[in-house]
Amino acid sequence: MTVLRGMNATIGAVLACLMLTVATHAHAQSEPPPEPEGYWQGAMNGPVPATITGGTVVGTADLAELLRKEKPVLIDVVPAPRRPETQTTLWLPLPHHDIPRSVWIPGAGSGVISTTMTDYFRRRLNELTANDRGKTLVFYCRVNCWASWNAAKRAIAEGYKRVSWYPDGIEAWQDAGLPTEIAVAEGPGVQ
Repeated sequence: MTVLRGMNATIGAVLACLMLTVATHAHAQSEPPPEPEGYWQGAMNGPVPATITGGTVVGTADLAELLRKEKPVLIDVVPAPRRPETQTTLWLPLPHHDIPRSVWIPGAGSGVISTTMTDYFRRRLNELTANDRGKTLVFYCRVNCWASWNAAKRAIAEGYKRVSWYPDGIEAWQDAGLPTEIAVAEGPGVQ
């Protein structure tokens, strides 16, 4: 009987230790990753940082309020859908929905972008802000998408002072029942 009590206590201690390890591991996995030194060049979908150096992170309520108070420049950088290589019949992508008044520039948030895209992005930001580096810019794509983080970092590097990043993306906007409109992609490589 004493042996059984001792085994039960040992098993209980092992289980408690195991549960603590699992809880600690789960907590560590739920913590956002740190910001990389440069632009993110890994998989574009996955956990994103909670911060953006030189910019502001905004949530859905913050963004809705910002839109009520002023007219920021909204830039969506969701990658454009590509025709599947195996598609042999007519293919049309589904309509792309944006926050109203957004400009959709697919590819501007890739980890590495071409000189052509860099020039386009720079020129388009200048046009959209009338060369005002103090104009508010808001970058977004989908939830857990590094493309919007990269694009926001590019705008910060260009000297824009009021850069916001909306990491919850279009899904959170739609889930909140907020309006969207169909967007048309622009930029290099858009057909």
